[in-house]
Amino acid sequence: MKQIGLVRHHRVTEGYPTKGWISASDIEKWIERYDTSDIDIQPVELGQIDWTVCYASSMPRAVQTAKSVYDKEIIVTDLLREVPFPTIQSNLRLPFLGWAVLGRLAAPFSKRIQAEIKEANERIEVLLNQLMFEDDERVLLVGHGGMMILMRAALKRRGYRGPRFGHPRNGMLYLFEKEEPTC
Repeated sequence: MKQIGLVRHHRVTEGYPTKGWISASDIEKWIERYDTSDIDIQPVELGQIDWTVCYASSMPRAVQTAKSVYDKEIIVTDLLREVPFPTIQSNLRLPFLGWAVLGRLAAPFSKRIQAEIKEANERIEVLLNQLMFEDDERVLLVGHGGMMILMRAALKRRGYRGPRFGHPRNGMLYLFEKEEPTC
């Protein structure tokens, strides 16, 4: 049985902007701080599974998380990098939640955001195709929430069984399994 474990990076210490009404420029500065922020390392339950290989997104928070949960060599890859936070060029000032909602609403209509999602799905397919030809039976992937949502859909299309999740929790294992045909 092939097992793929998805783990979202530990919680980032850079909190969401809370100062009230903020601009698109403030959001972009916050994203830069978030991308370089420290993480709050907590224990992760990996299901008593002896993972044979671990891949981590090349973003620092994912690499740090992988090092905290896996004590062997970690394969760091850009294939697991996060889908960028949808930003909008505007002079508007909104609360952070307003920007998050606006980004979600604009995503289906934004060619740039759709291109980023398409590119992320292509990276996932490249990684899964690569894993298909390797002998590793228990693969741990440490990445980001948006990528995990896309990865779950790709794994389901390939016949893996695993949990549903809307917003993956930080530092939690989501296990996907697939019965391999016997010859």
